[in-house]
Amino acid sequence: MLRRKLQASDAAAGFRLTQQYGWPHRLEDWQLLLTLGQGYAMQHDEQVIGTAMAWCWGDGHVSIGVVVVDKAWQGRGIGKQLMQVLMADYPDAELRLHATEQGAGLYRQLGFVRRGALGQHQTPCLPTIPYPQLPLGYQVALATLDQQPQLELLEHCATGFQRQTLYRYLLQSQRVFVLVDATGEIIGSLGCHRFGHGMSLGPCYSRDNALIPLLIQAVLSQLEGGFVRLDVDEQYLSDEWLRQWTLQRVDTPEIMVRAGSFPSRSLSAYQVAVMTPALG
Repeated sequence: MLRRKLQASDAAAGFRLTQQYGWPHRLEDWQLLLTLGQGYAMQHDEQVIGTAMAWCWGDGHVSIGVVVVDKAWQGRGIGKQLMQVLMADYPDAELRLHATEQGAGLYRQLGFVRRGALGQHQTPCLPTIPYPQLPLGYQVALATLDQQPQLELLEHCATGFQRQTLYRYLLQSQRVFVLVDATGEIIGSLGCHRFGHGMSLGPCYSRDNALIPLLIQAVLSQLEGGFVRLDVDEQYLSDEWLRQWTLQRVDTPEIMVRAGSFPSRSLSAYQVAVMTPALG
């Protein structure tokens, strides 16, 4: 077996692996992951049999994802080897990931601890959702490129992440909706992008959690008839809200973190939903 760096040309190999487990990633999703991050592949006889990837979001913050091993090679420690070499690249950073039930045990062995749960909700065909009644002076609108600095600041206040490249992609190739108050300040933001079987909503950040259901409902009102997915931190948005929009919980991976050596910081906003479980 040969361990090597992942390359852009490995998208099809990664797609093959995630298809084995019924993960929703399209080939295009793998191409985006490889564009934004880096990682390692385990290879045997010219075939990729395992992957692990990381995305560095500024000083001290790294997301880890698509840790997947070919079913025929399970149980040989390949996933652990890939994680160990990947983690060695970021010895001082806080590492975050969303663990499946099968993977959680490995991550605990590697020093990760549970910080909550991510509720994966989806519907194959979104019904008609009425536009919500917003507070006086508030509005939901598509974000523009000149609002990118405000979007990045809101995310940084919620997570410490710095994701200029990601927001450039969302604003230029996908959509970001913002909830703004009467002064034009962004109170909340919600990405809307193609992923897997349809549209995925995220990342989502807010300065006022009471207003987040209104932002999500306003965006859902524009997606009638489509497949919609939303991956939310269950402490900030209840299943009751999501079920009334016909979004049903299909999985609950663990939110897991390995603490870094960078100083902790006080957060002034909330991360309600991730873009994808891998990217955070």
